[in-house]
Amino acid sequence: MGSALSIGAGFQDHEHYRSQSQIAYKSGNGAKAKELSLKAKEYGREMDRYNNMARDMVFKCRNEPSNELDLHGLKVREALDITRERLTKFVKNREPNLMIIVGRGKNSINGVAKIKPAVTELVNEFHIKATPNKPNQGCIWIEPAGPEGMDLSWLDDFFRDVAKKLWVFLGFGR
Repeated sequence: MGSALSIGAGFQDHEHYRSQSQIAYKSGNGAKAKELSLKAKEYGREMDRYNNMARDMVFKCRNEPSNELDLHGLKVREALDITRERLTKFVKNREPNLMIIVGRGKNSINGVAKIKPAVTELVNEFHIKATPNKPNQGCIWIEPAGPEGMDLSWLDDFFRDVAKKLWVFLGFGR
């Protein structure tokens, strides 16, 4: 299996070997079933590799500006993987904003968006400010959370400990 194999052919071979493996197994030919099963898995891995290459090419073509993340043309799982990487970079680099283009779902089955709700849920894990439908319905506008969105509960414990130590230091807590 080299790179001359087309993606479509790889998928067809994958399914062909899988079904042939099942037929051989049911007819009692375990060795042939195993051989065909291994070929199916090999073609399946190659299909995944080609799908990942296609994902990376689509993503690279659509994402030249650094403050935009265009997820058009990606599957939900692919979009989530890329979004997770980009949001990690966004937070780490303390970027001022990011526009994630998720689309409206017009090309999804029954016109129901799949990427937008999945990305919205993922964004919530990062504790950053996300404004859906800004600048338009197919986007999510991302900004740092700021003080009102940050978890500052650790400050209570910190200052409580400092106050206790100060109280003891001043001689009141013995």
